[in-house]
Amino acid sequence: MTDSEVAVGVTHVADDTMKMTGCGSCGMYMILEGAPGKSFVCMKCRLIELMEEKIRGLEMQVESLVEFRKGFEQIMEQRHEVSEGKSSDLQMEAGLGNSEGRLGEESGQWKHVTKRTRQRKRRASEGEIELQNRFAELENEEGAQQVVTEGDRARKKRRAVSPIGKGEELMEITPNMSPRRIQDGLKRITRENGNGKNLQPEGTGDRLENSTVTRKRQVYVIGDSLLRRIDRPVTRADPENRRVCCLPGAKIRDVDLRLKRILKGAGKNPLIILHVGTNDTARFSLESIKGDYARLGRTLKEIEAQVIFSGILPLPREGQQRCDKIMTINRWLRQWCYKEGFGMYGHWEAFMDRGQFSRDGLHLSREGNRLLGWRLAQLIKRALN
Repeated sequence: MTDSEVAVGVTHVADDTMKMTGCGSCGMYMILEGAPGKSFVCMKCRLIELMEEKIRGLEMQVESLVEFRKGFEQIMEQRHEVSEGKSSDLQMEAGLGNSEGRLGEESGQWKHVTKRTRQRKRRASEGEIELQNRFAELENEEGAQQVVTEGDRARKKRRAVSPIGKGEELMEITPNMSPRRIQDGLKRITRENGNGKNLQPEGTGDRLENSTVTRKRQVYVIGDSLLRRIDRPVTRADPENRRVCCLPGAKIRDVDLRLKRILKGAGKNPLIILHVGTNDTARFSLESIKGDYARLGRTLKEIEAQVIFSGILPLPREGQQRCDKIMTINRWLRQWCYKEGFGMYGHWEAFMDRGQFSRDGLHLSREGNRLLGWRLAQLIKRALN
């Protein structure tokens, strides 16, 4: 057999495997391997369907907000009318009362009296006012000496009560002095005396050390290996109160088992962002994945926290079948989060470029890591504000 005959045979085999298929929605033709399903829909049409579904959801939310605003305006108008009616009644009663009591004493006619025209009655002085000088005693030498001796006695008592050693002549502690001012005075006295003794009064250090410090809200980003190398953009704004927990190869069940141990000491009402489910789509069925999400949701409800689920990223190199499965799970996850009271944040349109994934087609490249970290940081900023 010659080379030309071999080439012809290969082309026939290729023609048998590659077939021309038309999209059932837009009518565009594509060349695909194997025999696709009867109701084949291309990726662009699927994205359009997803956008239409989102638009319908937004329209429903807008309609509900418009109805709520109309009801609120009606309630406010009714309250305004009731308050205006009450104020008019009170004004009429006040006007009648003032008109009845303002008869002229001399002429016997009605008089219009306002707040400015009313004259205040001056109190008649019953007798002469006796004027005294409280500091007359200080003019005498005996009185002045007596006041000085009383002040020295009070000062000595305060010094005797104060636990300060050599610094009593340089500083006096009064009840109105703040702890910070006392600390500054003690440091100055220590420097002047040249010794290292602790001249701090009893109780002042305890008050300063035991002062309560308000703790900021904690943020936890938990998920599988797709969270690698995103800790810098996520924790840059607040490194002390933000944590990124990456569990390589983790599935939904693994996160459910480790969740309470990870959130130990998280504080009150933490923000939890979960990115998990990519590894489950390769091994488990849709019903099994939905059941795992439901169990994870029950565990999260036992913890008083704000929860946001991050949508599963697309895998352009894994084939159309797995992408359809991920899209179905994301659509169900959005409806389930809305029903259970959780948040949902999708990334499907932002990660359609193959350059954002590494060679294995599963993990993200450096560009993809930067993009995912930036999107999660913006999500945290909006959720906290």
